[in-house]
Amino acid sequence: MTQVIEMGELQDVKEQFILLAEKLEKQKIINETLIKESMTQKISYVEKVQRRYFIITLLVCPLMMSLLLLYKAHWTFVLFVLIALGIEVFLHYQAYRILKPKELMDMGFVDAMERVLRFKKFFNIVTWVMAIPALFMFIMFIGLITNYTFHAGTMIYYGVFVLAATILEFVRIRKMFARLDEILKQINELRAN
Repeated sequence: MTQVIEMGELQDVKEQFILLAEKLEKQKIINETLIKESMTQKISYVEKVQRRYFIITLLVCPLMMSLLLLYKAHWTFVLFVLIALGIEVFLHYQAYRILKPKELMDMGFVDAMERVLRFKKFFNIVTWVMAIPALFMFIMFIGLITNYTFHAGTMIYYGVFVLAATILEFVRIRKMFARLDEILKQINELRAN
């Protein structure tokens, strides 16, 4: 009798283990799905930021050219602005090619981390290098508007505007970098399972 009970209990324990293993497997699949969905949202944010750089640059270019022509800027300054905007578009395109955000989900943690670090380094360099011609263009543009008198009020007004835009841009860049770091953590979680 005790053997029959023990065999029945053993059978119940086996069935419970099988059910538990199935539940754990379903939970693992659900967790992986949630992590992948979260990664997809973060990658789409990074792509949206990159697209915004292209769109802003492509919208700013005709606007700047029309304003420069309206204020009768010298052709060398117009050429300088065109070259600077072209270089900026090219460098942001190169940064996007370095990152290739859609491929991050399928990569191993070390490869994804290496790619994100290269992107961050390149993007920081692009940001600081492009700040120099942007500052020069800002000063020249203010000069054009004020007929090169550089009134203090005008300089402060436009300076505050540019400072606010610069701060917002650096906040966006840090947010994008934070999203990339979160993606790396999630890739590590996926690969650990």
